[in-house]
Amino acid sequence: MDKIEILSEPIKSVSDKKLYKTIRLENGLTALLISDPSKVVESLDTSSSEEESSASEGTESDSDGAQSIQSASSDQHNTKRPNEFDEEKLAACALCVGVGSYSDPATIQGLAHFVEHMVFMGSEKYPKENEFDAFIKKKGGSDNASTDCEVTTFYFEISEKHLAQAMDMFSQFFVSPLMLKEAMQREREAIESEFAIASPSDSNRKDQLLSSLFPEGHPARTFTWGNLRSLKEDINDDEKLYRAAHEFRRRHYSAHRMTLAVQARMDLATLEEHVVKTFGQIPTNSLPADNFKDHLYSPNNITSDFTSIYHVKPVSDTTEVQLTWLMRSLISEYESKPHQYISYLLGHEGKGSLLSYLRKKVWALGIYTGNSESGIDYTSIYSLFSTQVILTKDGLDHIDEVLEAIFSYINMLRKIGPSERIFDEIKTIEETSFRFEEESQPAEYVESLAENMQNLPPRHYITGDRLYYKYDPKGITELLECMTADKVNIMILSNKYTTPMTYDAKEKWFGTEYKKKEIPPSWLNRWLNVNPYKHFHLPAKNIYITDNFDLVPPAVPYIEEAERLGIDLMASSMKDINKKVSASPKTSKILKQGELIATVENFRLDQPNLLRKNRHMELWYKPDFKFRFPTALLYFYFITPLSLKSPRESCLLDLWTDVLQQGLKEEVYPANMADLSHSLYVGDKGLTLKVNGYSQNLHLLVELVTQEMRRNTDNLTTDMFEAVREVRARTYHNVLIKPHKLAKDVRMNVLLEPYVSPRDKAVAIQNITIDDLKEFTKLLLDKLYMQVLVQGNVPWTDAIKISENVLQNLKWDGLPEKELPQIKVHELPLGERVVRVMSFNPASTNSIVTNYYQADVANIKDTATLEVLMMLMEEPVFDVLRTKEQLGYSVFSMLRYTFGVLGFSITVNTQRDKFSVAHVDTRVEMFLKKFSRDMRRLNEKSLAAVKQSLVQLKHTTDYELKEEVERNWREIAGGEYRFQRLFSEAEAIEKVKVSDIKSWVDNHFSTGNRSNFRKLSVQVMGHLPKDSNVTEAEVKDLSLQYLDASQPVGDTAENDTDFITNINVFNKHLPFIPIEKVELAQC
Repeated sequence: MDKIEILSEPIKSVSDKKLYKTIRLENGLTALLISDPSKVVESLDTSSSEEESSASEGTESDSDGAQSIQSASSDQHNTKRPNEFDEEKLAACALCVGVGSYSDPATIQGLAHFVEHMVFMGSEKYPKENEFDAFIKKKGGSDNASTDCEVTTFYFEISEKHLAQAMDMFSQFFVSPLMLKEAMQREREAIESEFAIASPSDSNRKDQLLSSLFPEGHPARTFTWGNLRSLKEDINDDEKLYRAAHEFRRRHYSAHRMTLAVQARMDLATLEEHVVKTFGQIPTNSLPADNFKDHLYSPNNITSDFTSIYHVKPVSDTTEVQLTWLMRSLISEYESKPHQYISYLLGHEGKGSLLSYLRKKVWALGIYTGNSESGIDYTSIYSLFSTQVILTKDGLDHIDEVLEAIFSYINMLRKIGPSERIFDEIKTIEETSFRFEEESQPAEYVESLAENMQNLPPRHYITGDRLYYKYDPKGITELLECMTADKVNIMILSNKYTTPMTYDAKEKWFGTEYKKKEIPPSWLNRWLNVNPYKHFHLPAKNIYITDNFDLVPPAVPYIEEAERLGIDLMASSMKDINKKVSASPKTSKILKQGELIATVENFRLDQPNLLRKNRHMELWYKPDFKFRFPTALLYFYFITPLSLKSPRESCLLDLWTDVLQQGLKEEVYPANMADLSHSLYVGDKGLTLKVNGYSQNLHLLVELVTQEMRRNTDNLTTDMFEAVREVRARTYHNVLIKPHKLAKDVRMNVLLEPYVSPRDKAVAIQNITIDDLKEFTKLLLDKLYMQVLVQGNVPWTDAIKISENVLQNLKWDGLPEKELPQIKVHELPLGERVVRVMSFNPASTNSIVTNYYQADVANIKDTATLEVLMMLMEEPVFDVLRTKEQLGYSVFSMLRYTFGVLGFSITVNTQRDKFSVAHVDTRVEMFLKKFSRDMRRLNEKSLAAVKQSLVQLKHTTDYELKEEVERNWREIAGGEYRFQRLFSEAEAIEKVKVSDIKSWVDNHFSTGNRSNFRKLSVQVMGHLPKDSNVTEAEVKDLSLQYLDASQPVGDTAENDTDFITNINVFNKHLPFIPIEKVELAQC
């Protein structure tokens, strides 16, 4: 037996029922084993967990014979499972290696990222290039990896039954990866494509420019992404890259520098056995990690390049200023987190805050501060602290005063000194949040833990990045001493300068244009000596901090119904409750308390019940039986016929919501800080308000928001209106310059009626005045229909009172049924049509091809068939179009459910200088041709394995109440009310036969009888690379530039009749697909 060292057990939350064990293997790898005891049943086989041994597929065994490690004892027979109604949970595993881009050799930038890609490309034991990925996807899981500055993380999740097999395959990437030369040449193209997708991002560009300001030879100067230039052209020797990649892996991918976290519903002993058997084989070289001590932060190594002003040409339409300070590494100060204390105050948005002052001046509308605790912000040698302010045009014109205000606030913090009251408030909020934290998704959880394990002691693996252990006023003061005007880096991004900016320099890798300037001495002098403004003060005591965590018991009718059906509400799974409810006759209930009465016609325990339905609103309510936390979620949908009436009205609704957000900022911020969160956004048919958090004070937040809605534009000034309008216009523009967003816009424009495009809104917004908006408030709030969903720790009586209070605050007239907005879907003509348009971003080569294949009105059988088909397609589409053909980094297929209409799509993000959109379209069709041949050869055995994985996914448990609430909300907002959808779909999937798959492919693919083949290829074509100085921000005309067969882009001749050159003309005479509407009875 290997020698295993047992380390301290991590501290966990009182609500966390999982069991933890930390071990160090003989090879030096540290592993955290996480046993989830929820619903562990007696195993049928001593060697495996209940999930491995109790799944009945009704077939001999898995189609790919992947049974080597598992007990197949019960896979042989269709026996009744001991956990008949158990919910599925995915198991997850993450491995983090203590090396990242800072160890790239100076001559091969991006090597760490390249090696991360390469180790996944097959191992000696499992040599097939895509074998692991195929296995994971087929079993309903997913996998991914990421490279950071000093760590590289790999993770996967999969149904528990297949964990042991997946761990063996996964561990072999670190035992003996192949990293073959021919695979390297292909994968380099994927790295290039990934870089091209990352390239039009201002935040990536700012990071790289900032990196270039570190001294020569500093690890932070690394180009972490890698691309063809750094991995091919600059080396010009594939053999050299091949040797370097293998050398890098041998040097750094050693077991003693690896941390592993694995979670499943297995006992700790079983998990330990699996880990030792697999990861115990990883070799170790005992070499120390690279030593960066020579580059440790000291105030003297801040270069004059760093402490300058940079005017940076943005890619998107943005106006912002970012201040960055360099400071000591903060990783070891996790117990006191001094940077978080400063960030809490500098980024505060309530009364007396920096943003409050800048908003009153109408110089800024948003602020983001702090340190992300990842990437270039947070390393073992230094840290960065940044403050980003979203400016108005007026703020840009007063940039020196905006900056002065920032330094005035920092000087105030310095003068007042650290406040223990504020520290205790932050500490309390975090402790409460941690105490009542719902479970994370397993993959996300193990990924973050494996990374934490690199830097934290075992006791603090879980809590170290969350909780505050000690107040360190000295640490806070020292950081504030770093944050002076003479040590700051300032980046200003805008294209709204009153005097146009001439850029005279270019960053090497992203080609970001910029102009460097010294900070004017007069500005510097002012900033260094500015006194705290009288507007500024520390935030007052937060009145929203929760102190009542009592749980509300379910109302009597719920308890009676549970007893009638023989259900234990606290211990039963959703699947169990659904099964018993569905098997019993419908029942109605009267809920009564004092004056309040609610009559529920179809009372069910497994879904929200309808408590109110009239022409003003419908109210759905469900108590929480499962999680039993003192939290709740309250969702409101204010439906208005104005939202889809015209681009102008749609614009007005957007602006009205933006003004509301600004008006609420100061009042609502303390509530948000105390974990009572709200979001307000415009949906298809109106305005959505979502409020969630601790139930004690949630009603106050709803009250605050709805009162503000009524008086929204009363005190709106012209300056604030113009600032909000300018930011909203930027938003429309920034959506459209992203090719994948434009592709969606074009597809929806073809399919939907009515549809309002951001292209039309970008034009309409220019002519809207403040008076138009004030008038709109009355129009909007006078006629509405409200949908409400209340779930969680709230009594039904409060649900009614809160909803009626909203009506009281807003006082609207109900909407007649016929005035409710309806979205209809056009039926595409048989055959194929192409809509090809130019990208609105002249500086980007990125192209998008989305081939959308429309089917019919969704019914349960077709949906199930298509879901199975999509699962069968998920892995091969990636393998063929990305891994083998290297069409682009981002390639995926997905089921499309468009307002009740079924379909599917395949999307490829390529680059114009690599492949033409016509070529990509052809390759997608070739793939589908081969795929349809494969489907003709599909047998029941292979199908059964996929169906089982899909059914398990449908029955995957919810990790937090929000997942169930979001599902219920989609049913309500979509007007379909099929709350049992997951269960009925799982049932339908089990009935899918090979003949169903074959006939679906035959009817809907171009290779079959084409009786229902309706294809729309949406192609957004990127621009050829050029050294011009155009950026997206300068694009003014947002009308579509259509292309057709007369402008060939590939080497194949195309047929002009297939092209759409005017969407409105094309879809004008298309029929609509009839969708049945659900009518609710009044109550």
